[in-house]
Formats: sequence, structure tokens, C-alpha cells
Amino acid sequence: MKVDDEVKACEECGASVYKEHLTSGIARYEDGKLLCSHCVAEYEKSGGAVDDLAPIEFEDDDEGAPAVDMSSSRIHTLTDAARGKGVRDESKSKRPLDPKGVGASRVRTFHCRISQGAVDFMMNQMNEWLDDHDDVTLKFATTTIGMFEGKHTEPNLIMTVFY
Repeated sequence: MKVDDEVKACEECGASVYKEHLTSGIARYEDGKLLCSHCVAEYEKSGGAVDDLAPIEFEDDDEGAPAVDMSSSRIHTLTDAARGKGVRDESKSKRPLDPKGVGASRVRTFHCRISQGAVDFMMNQMNEWLDDHDDVTLKFATTTIGMFEGKHTEPNLIMTVFY
């Protein structure tokens, strides 16, 4: 089973469109373009005018900075050998925790499959981890959706916590 066959990109906004989205009808082809559920809604609001969906442009803070390569060739997976087997022992960290400081000194990542039960389990894990570590003050957190390899390759919710 190839992941490329299951995941496509919306031709308007670039969002991921899964095979299930097409079969359920929340994503579909309009005027020869593959549209995600959000773009389909905009398409229907605009009366069928796909061209009204112009991409959003952002101002660059550093106009002279080189463009960042966001191609899939820049995405790599870590093997157990590359990251070390098991969970990292936090007692070996050299940098001390600074709960009152501005910057983060450590990072921890949680992930789960995308289902209600799995997300609930991940939240319980995170809460237990926070309860067990009174010296931790969260500084910042990010979430993303990415493919995890295991018995089956499937999308996962990935939360990275900086503390």
C-alpha cells in the first residue's frame, strides 16, 4: 500500500485530501480541479467560481533571506538507531530547567492516531506526565498531522511541547 496513492493535495490551497474524503463526498473534483472540503464549501458559496479562491500572500520579515525548501525531499524519518532506543533519560540533560525563564530548555513530543479514543488517551498521558513533573512549566506547544510508520502507515496527531 503506497501512501502517495491515498493522499492527494487540494489544487487550490494544497491541503491533504485522503481517499476517504473523495469516497464520502466531502472533497471532490470541480471544473477539473481536486478541491478539499473547505475549498468545496467556498466553491459552493461563490456560486461555482473557483478562480475567486486566490492564495493568501504573506509579508516576509526578511526579504533578503533565502527561500526555505518545503519539498517532501526535505522530510526524513528517524529510525530507532538514529534517535536511540527507548525514551530519553531526562536526568542526563545538562541544561537545567528554568521555570521562570523566557526560553524553553527541553522538548517532549507526544503522538497518537487520529481518533477520539486515541486523542483522549494522549491527553491523559500528557496530564499524567505534567502531574509527575512539578518542575515543568510549559513555554510553547505545536501540533501537526504527519504519517507514522508502524504496522500500518497512518496519519498521526503530533504535539511537541517545549518546557
